[in-house]
Amino acid sequence: MTSAILTDLTDRLPGKVGRPEHELLAPGGPWNLSQTLQHCAQTVRYSVTGYPRLKPALFRATAGALAKRVFLRRGTMKHPLGAEIDGAPPLDPNLPATQAAAALADAVALFTGHTGPHAPHPAYGHCTHDEFARLHAMHLAEHLPGLLDA
Repeated sequence: MTSAILTDLTDRLPGKVGRPEHELLAPGGPWNLSQTLQHCAQTVRYSVTGYPRLKPALFRATAGALAKRVFLRRGTMKHPLGAEIDGAPPLDPNLPATQAAAALADAVALFTGHTGPHAPHPAYGHCTHDEFARLHAMHLAEHLPGLLDA
């Protein structure tokens, strides 16, 4: 998965935002569509601007690095769907999903246009641009499996 796949997933959003939420969201997730899109936008944006808080360096160098390698090798991600980004602003359940989708598209545009080093991920630590692109695409696919439908 590259930045092109990440962009393709977000390009699908405008045509799918009007669908029933259960057709887009992963089963068992605690958030509505808008909150899920806000969460995904936060993590994509923070990979460029910096995450509010990082896990301890020892965690990032051990368990976090191992999780990153496993996800990248498998090409899929599995994590708690209600895990908020530590230190991030709260997700607004009343924000229209169209606005949240636009914010995600803006975050992806910021990410894809970024040519400098990326901020360390709170759990995985240092990631290359390609690793982040793949991880972001997997993250979107896990939270929003309905985006994968043709």
